[in-house]
Amino acid sequence: MKKEFRSIILACLFLIGFSMPMVVVAQQNGDKASKKDVEWFNSRRWLEGLQASPDPSIDISTFAKHYKKHPERWAKAFEFLKENDLKSLPTGKQTLSEGLTVSVEEYTTREPGKEWLEGHKKNIDLQFIVEGCELQGYAKIQTAAEIVNPYTDKKDVGHYLVPTINYHVIRPYQFTIFFPDDIHMTNIQYGEKAKVRKIVFKVAVD
Repeated sequence: MKKEFRSIILACLFLIGFSMPMVVVAQQNGDKASKKDVEWFNSRRWLEGLQASPDPSIDISTFAKHYKKHPERWAKAFEFLKENDLKSLPTGKQTLSEGLTVSVEEYTTREPGKEWLEGHKKNIDLQFIVEGCELQGYAKIQTAAEIVNPYTDKKDVGHYLVPTINYHVIRPYQFTIFFPDDIHMTNIQYGEKAKVRKIVFKVAVD
């Protein structure tokens, strides 16, 4: 009954276009990061000159730690976004370097309904919106209450249900980064359905 009630409430919110703003967690992710990591993140030097906005949900501490471990992968990703005409790139997937792939995707956002989130262990997702607008949901994997599909090493994915999902709206030239602790669902319509062009990088954890 509780699950059905939550589904009804979520559906109503989607249908009215979310007249109330969704809560993001900029303070939460900033609070657990060191002052040095926050200063580094806010400097935006890691963007390699790209004019884009990181979503407040990004885990600053985890990002700083992985960036220091593999700066070449992140630099390559942001340089790709800066140096290419993102609106004319052909759809498809390619390998940019060891531990880094990129996919150019186009789709129409979907109606809400499937409330389970996906998670990865081998790769980090960097999702960059070029055109269109979509709603994304996320939670920490530690909050998962039920495993819908157990994680498979071959596909690097598992699916989970959580009691609370944090939603945020992603617009053109905004991006999210989902680490192995961040289970997520994307491609959801915000208000009316919309065509979206998105660049998705898979950054290897190790």
